[in-house]
Amino acid sequence: MKFNEKLVLNSFILSLFAVNSFEDLAKNLKESRLENLDENDNSLFYHKLKDKLVGTHKIISDDKLQEYDENIVRHTLALGRGIKWKYFQYLSLLFIEIYLDKYFNNKKQLLEDLNTYLREFSTNIDEEEKLKEYDEVELNKLALYSATGSGKTLLMQMNILQFNHWSNGKIKINKTVLITPNEGLSNQHLEEFQASNIEAGIFSKDSKGLIESNAIEIIEITKLGEENGDKTVAVDSFEDNNLVFIDEGHRGSSGDKWKTNRDKLSANGFAFEYSATFAQAINSATGTKKKELENEYTKAIIFDYSYKYFYNDGYGKDYSILNLSEDSETIKQTYLTASLLSFYQQMKIYESSKALIKPYLIEKPLMVFVGSSVNAVRKSSGKDVSDVVDVLLFINKFIENRVESIANIDKIMSFDSGLNKNDGSDIFAKKFDFLEYIKLSSKLNATAMFDDILNIIFNASSGILHIENLKGVDGEIALKIGENEYFGIINVGDSDKLVKTCDANGMSVASRDFSGSLFKSINDTTSNLNILIGSKKFSEGWSSWRVSTMGLMNIGKKEGSQIIQLFGRGVRLKGYNFCLKRSSSIKGKNLERKYRSIETLSIFGLKADYMKAFRDYLKDEGIPTDERVEFILPLIYDERYKNKKLKVLDLKDGKNFKREVKLDLEYIQITTIHKKVILSLYKQVDELASKNRSGDKFELNSEILASTHLSFINSDNLFFALQQFKNEKNWSNLNISKKNIEKILQFNDWYKLLIPKDNMNVYSFKNLSYFETIIITLLKKYMKAFYEYKKSEWESQFLEYRELDETRDRANLIDNYTITVEDKETELIEILKQLEKDLKDKKLPTFDRTDLKVFNFDNHLYNPLIYTNRGVTSLSIKPIELNDGEKDFVEDLGVYIKRTTDKYKDVEIYLLRNQSNTGLGFFTDGNFYPDFIMWIIKDSKQYISFIDPKGIRNSNPRNDPKMNLSITIKEIEGELGDTNTVLNSFILSNTSLSTLNELH
Repeated sequence: MKFNEKLVLNSFILSLFAVNSFEDLAKNLKESRLENLDENDNSLFYHKLKDKLVGTHKIISDDKLQEYDENIVRHTLALGRGIKWKYFQYLSLLFIEIYLDKYFNNKKQLLEDLNTYLREFSTNIDEEEKLKEYDEVELNKLALYSATGSGKTLLMQMNILQFNHWSNGKIKINKTVLITPNEGLSNQHLEEFQASNIEAGIFSKDSKGLIESNAIEIIEITKLGEENGDKTVAVDSFEDNNLVFIDEGHRGSSGDKWKTNRDKLSANGFAFEYSATFAQAINSATGTKKKELENEYTKAIIFDYSYKYFYNDGYGKDYSILNLSEDSETIKQTYLTASLLSFYQQMKIYESSKALIKPYLIEKPLMVFVGSSVNAVRKSSGKDVSDVVDVLLFINKFIENRVESIANIDKIMSFDSGLNKNDGSDIFAKKFDFLEYIKLSSKLNATAMFDDILNIIFNASSGILHIENLKGVDGEIALKIGENEYFGIINVGDSDKLVKTCDANGMSVASRDFSGSLFKSINDTTSNLNILIGSKKFSEGWSSWRVSTMGLMNIGKKEGSQIIQLFGRGVRLKGYNFCLKRSSSIKGKNLERKYRSIETLSIFGLKADYMKAFRDYLKDEGIPTDERVEFILPLIYDERYKNKKLKVLDLKDGKNFKREVKLDLEYIQITTIHKKVILSLYKQVDELASKNRSGDKFELNSEILASTHLSFINSDNLFFALQQFKNEKNWSNLNISKKNIEKILQFNDWYKLLIPKDNMNVYSFKNLSYFETIIITLLKKYMKAFYEYKKSEWESQFLEYRELDETRDRANLIDNYTITVEDKETELIEILKQLEKDLKDKKLPTFDRTDLKVFNFDNHLYNPLIYTNRGVTSLSIKPIELNDGEKDFVEDLGVYIKRTTDKYKDVEIYLLRNQSNTGLGFFTDGNFYPDFIMWIIKDSKQYISFIDPKGIRNSNPRNDPKMNLSITIKEIEGELGDTNTVLNSFILSNTSLSTLNELH
């Protein structure tokens, strides 16, 4: 059984949500709109999860879930950095909340529950791999398996606040210690702590101030020893009851003293450990040590968001992996020239398409060469060389041998490099889409490309390579051509030794006094440095958004963990509006294929034994390697609809509420607004108890805010809270003033506050903050209802019917599906080839297997329709395939129509899937895009219905705008006054209206 399949603690927490996998829990949580808070300052994730946890046998009650959510929101605000958590970050924090609650409030029950679960969990594990039962001493360690780039630095800070909240004097903690692998990462953490106003400092034996304060002490693992020394401190001097945080502690996992030392620190305290490479670090161990580590970490890893999840969610760059094992100098020069061409393509896109890529926040590309060791010397042609010297010799030769370099570029761009795949095709085919485009459009031949490479990458037009040892800067060697600006930097421990080796190989070397660090300037927006060279060690503690092409030299299999970390740093991406995703995973924002290399990490391995193991790791994790096959499946339309003049509802051309209307938030006496402003401060159990089984209800206590509650409230706090809420909602045309806020509060008919009577007493000034929170919440609810009412009122004046149009309704009337599938799926590829051929021949195919269903519905405007099992990761479909509810609706509708053919023989029925966010939407809470539009034509009448299959158990029919669209749509129908057009809205659900009324 794979390591990630044995994560029993992670599985136990998932079971509390009644799901078997992370994918099941994450379903429906991935929408970016859920990253916001509601007017009660509860996260929208909380509401989605509450909807999931239905039924009478909830393991986690709604009240507990709300308590956890409120803790997360409060701690997030305490960091003061305006953070909006991604769904996986929120779930990570939620898992920690659940565990710490159980650990500090009923540890014995937690131990019993875990072992009960483990015994059942182990029935699926082979006897020799079974996990030992938990001991109580094992419960004080949690590990988080977090992909590089998934935000574990901020999550760690949250975990500190979470621990402090739940421990609350229940455990005696001596110190809070953060252990890192090196000084670079220590300094990075220190900067992050300072940004969050968390007191921290780098540990020093001479720093009494830090020791005597409550500051977090940051120390490198290498400085922990059994005894005090010049560069080490005795681990026993910290005692053993510390709160310990360990970042990438894999260095000590394979049997040395480091792990033992760090474990001593938290023996009677608590530990959190974070890594992107737990599996690789454990797999590098052997024998009994490996088994011990596996037993420890499978029982400690509470959350698994390793790279496979990160990638499959669309986060980070895509990647391309090549590896050359041959040692021929000719082949090697061609291969490295291709790596330079790959980087040149990225630079060319960046320089020539700045306006296009600006919203995607793409940084200037950077090429990184990484060797197993900078100064490890070997013999080549009778001379001492190293990995870095090899790179420098290549650059020198590329620049000096102009004719050979141009010939290599021409071979590569003609896909005649001499390096072929197993099927005989050139390995660089389809790798240079943008260069092919400019080659044709700008007549850019190989000679012109060579000259442009010198200019764009090497900051020169000609000259020889100069290598300068920068004196006054530790371990930096600068690279330039002639007397031009530096184009590259080597980061190395012993710069003098490397420069001597370069000199012995006939390269131009010199020393130069230099005061500032070039390496530290790489991330500056004005930096002209394009190439960084160093050993794999510099990746620890170094962070950059720029890395786009990576050359790996002589990397061995034992270096897996560090290369995966380096890979993780290379795929980091800010993404469109800082969503962290590549454009191909953002609906409606997909960059054309020719631009995609700017969002791709290109990896060129050279005699890198690890690259094969790395490919195998990716495949084993369920992540596609570079070989993917793309299919374009054209759609076949029912052309009859074009003559039916199908109507849609739309705003008149050019009308835009935000642009044309300026609003002041003010009190207005409109019942439609007031009935939406309801705040209940009763626990859910009290609300349910108010509805007894006989059907009789007793009223919850309702109160109004009196002058005693309002007199001492800080109007600035109200104003800034509403301003922040407005900004989150992007209501740029809404003006808020303190004067109008105060006027709104003079009235009490615009809200309903359900609260126990005793809770209305004001005991002290401190108690007033409770009422300030209530007032802010009510005002947010009012502002939301006010804005929605005003927008709806204004837009209703400009609504009209128009005919469905191929141009204006492009989002719904799509041309094709784009399906990408891994090349290992040979059977599926053959099926898709046949589907593609059939559709091009205007034949409607059908296909049905576990992971993919292609089917037709005669009444849909286009066919086929596609459904996939949501657990499938080997293929991706755009636009997104039908979900379970949508598929069931279409199939059930088809069965019904066939069963009642006679009833509808004089009726025409047309159905169209409505694309989320880009199709036809209604302005309601978060905008509402019903899943389908259905037209029924009878005689001269059109019945237009908006249909949405969804769960509604937790929706209140009295004020849910999506449910009340059925009322609003009839009002719109009346205002438009077209007697031949009837509008309807339906929500399809298994929950009956009587059950809903009982629940709400």
